[in-house]
Amino acid sequence: LIHYDYPESIGKGKAIQQAFEMVQTPYVIFMDCDIATDLKHVPEVIEHLENGADVVIGSRKLKDSECKRGFKRRIFSTFYNSMVRTLFRSKLRDHQCGFKGFRRESFLTSLNDIESSGWFWDTEILIKAQRRNLKVVEIPVHWEDLDEQWSKFNLLGDSKKMAINLIRFRWKLFAPWFQQLIKFLVVGVSNTLVSIFILWLLDFTIGRGFWGYPFAYLIGTTNSFILNKLFTFKKKRFTKITIFRYFIYLGLGIIAGTIYSLIAIFLEVIMGLNYVYASFGGTIIHFMVQFVFYKFIVFKMKVKKWE
Repeated sequence: LIHYDYPESIGKGKAIQQAFEMVQTPYVIFMDCDIATDLKHVPEVIEHLENGADVVIGSRKLKDSECKRGFKRRIFSTFYNSMVRTLFRSKLRDHQCGFKGFRRESFLTSLNDIESSGWFWDTEILIKAQRRNLKVVEIPVHWEDLDEQWSKFNLLGDSKKMAINLIRFRWKLFAPWFQQLIKFLVVGVSNTLVSIFILWLLDFTIGRGFWGYPFAYLIGTTNSFILNKLFTFKKKRFTKITIFRYFIYLGLGIIAGTIYSLIAIFLEVIMGLNYVYASFGGTIIHFMVQFVFYKFIVFKMKVKKWE
């Protein structure tokens, strides 16, 4: 028995990960120190690993599982695992049971990709194992919850952290272009809100007249350019070419707006659609055209003379 003690708390996940790196056995099994899972399941885990499984996890959610735990934690566990299965299309029933076995040779290389160091470690490692097409076996276990006063799990605090980790992890798994598309949509909404606010402000001050709309459009577009530059496409530097990019941005915006008008007219006049549907269809195409213009032209082009 080897005991490792850390002077400062490094988190459950980090502690397990460091232990994995220290041992040299072909199979590695970890369990919570309260021994909530019956140790009679250890030989079963080893048997599955010897038969080709890369990961074997204890489950409190299978038909033959025997689980004794408090009502609140049971509700949280059910809700949490349902969220994981929905968000990540996981085939597993229980992601947080503190009883898991791993084939060291096929799993050690994955440890460097794990970002979580706390309670979310179990979920992250299982999701990534499935995405790597590793063989994950789930077995029913006899599990008995110890009294709440001995547990370090904080229902409210850890629930909040896990919810945040789920959302953050789901976001990171999206393709980069899809992340940019969502950000672009958010910026588009903010652009509309800024334009409406400018029109409202003009109405209650000097009046907007006929010039109010183009002025509001210009302010909204400027807001859109700055946010897309910094937030969507991650172009942090402001150089001489920034002004050039801005005017290209305006020009392509006008072209995209023209395309929107032509599409909407075509759908209403030629295809006979109601103007609402025609406008909606034009808006979708306009949005995609703008995204392509800005991603592959405005914020992609390089002018070495100015950069």
